[in-house]
Amino acid sequence: MNYKSAHEVKKILSLKSEWAFIDIRETAEYGRGHPFFVSHVPYSILEARIGLYVPRKGTKLILFDGGNGISEKAATHLEAMGYTDVIILKWGITAWRDAGYALYEGISAPSKSFGEVVEHELGTISITAEQLKTRMDAGDDNFIILDGRTPEEFNRMTIPSSTSCPNAELSLRYKAMLKRPDQDIIVNCAGRTRSLIGAETLRQLDIPNKVYALENGTMGWKLAGLELEYGAERTYPNNIDDNIVTETQQKADELINKHDIPVVSLDTLNEWRVDDSKTTFQYDVRTREEYEAGHVNGFRHTPGGQLVQATDQWFATRNGRIVLFDPLKIRAVMTAIWLKGMGHDAYILDPDTVKELEHVDEFDIDVSGLEFIGAAELKNTDAMILDARPSGEYRKGHIEGAIWTSRANLSKMKITGKPIVIGADLFTAQFIVKDLGGNAIISLTEADEWQAADIKLVSTPDIPTDEERIDFMFHTHARHSGNMEHAREYLRWETGLMDQMDDQERGTLKPLKV
Repeated sequence: MNYKSAHEVKKILSLKSEWAFIDIRETAEYGRGHPFFVSHVPYSILEARIGLYVPRKGTKLILFDGGNGISEKAATHLEAMGYTDVIILKWGITAWRDAGYALYEGISAPSKSFGEVVEHELGTISITAEQLKTRMDAGDDNFIILDGRTPEEFNRMTIPSSTSCPNAELSLRYKAMLKRPDQDIIVNCAGRTRSLIGAETLRQLDIPNKVYALENGTMGWKLAGLELEYGAERTYPNNIDDNIVTETQQKADELINKHDIPVVSLDTLNEWRVDDSKTTFQYDVRTREEYEAGHVNGFRHTPGGQLVQATDQWFATRNGRIVLFDPLKIRAVMTAIWLKGMGHDAYILDPDTVKELEHVDEFDIDVSGLEFIGAAELKNTDAMILDARPSGEYRKGHIEGAIWTSRANLSKMKITGKPIVIGADLFTAQFIVKDLGGNAIISLTEADEWQAADIKLVSTPDIPTDEERIDFMFHTHARHSGNMEHAREYLRWETGLMDQMDDQERGTLKPLKV
């Protein structure tokens, strides 16, 4: 095994060549604290996800864990997959902490830190919940509120009267949503980052409207004692006037020239695709409906706003190429502007060189060599049952005697006989079977099937304990579940990110100015 100290790893993070820093711990452990530059690829689904995050097998790949030996297992699997430069941070999180390096709670520290830097350097103008509510109560209708999150997040909760318009879509659709051309535009999210980036996205367009970020988003609204709206379905218009499309394409070309964003042909991209010396990521930043209707072969659907909001959840390789596609260009251009500001090498695929689009392909999992068992056969079994569903589902109800587990804690368990692995999906269950040497049976059955088979079920509200629930991130959950102290703490964390960064981390964040 190739071990490196925390100091040696820290030096690697300043290299201009490609590297990837991967936290392989499970969700809760990752959320409690991780290095700034890591991407999260949990060991439980490592082999399935690593190719998306680190597609080039020759990339310098650094593994980060809790100092519990999981990195050694992961390195063995990765080397068997063909990765040739796997490094283990010796002693994991303990070594990083002892070296005096910062650990960041929550998720997507680089992107959320970038939002704070954007506000600081670009002078984003915000409006408080109280100021907005005053305008509402006064009958002021000279503004619109656009929610820059995903449609699913918008539906769960939003500011009353707001309309769903994910950040990447703002540059294309905002004008079609104005009731009057001079209306103010207020962009909100749940906290801060997408409000700030959304507002600055519109400012990049140099529009005449006043643009505000809603300070602290829906959390700020709730903390002000105001009521949120739940289940809203208002959304952006799908069809855009041809004149607006023409305007946005002209603006895209202006921004490309202003910020020197490289535009590449499909022929050039095809050359990059077979270049084994450098990674090329390919992202289609449009809506899912547009993507499914037809996309460029090899491009992954990645809404531009989400890519900027959470770069570490989409790729891990630093210093590779990122190619973005939008046939109308403006959404790819705005995404590229923010990615370049975060230190990434972003390109636009020239839509005029694309002659053919394809539809979404189905993804199949190879089930050869796997053994399955149905609900009826579970009733009278005396085999050990390992329940690998989410810990919350296990707490609600599980087969009496079944033991909750995940791939990451198998080594702590005493496995007897040929166990049955109950999984919520084949995706995760197959890797548990792999670590058991293939000596296990999979059951993808659910609670209603167990009840139909007259199998006794039990609920255990405190088992696994909160500490044992390594698959559940309390940091994210609590602030969205009405816990106002957690919301305050989250906002304190987000606004404190700039102070937490060291020179190496801060030096990668240089937003491009209007």
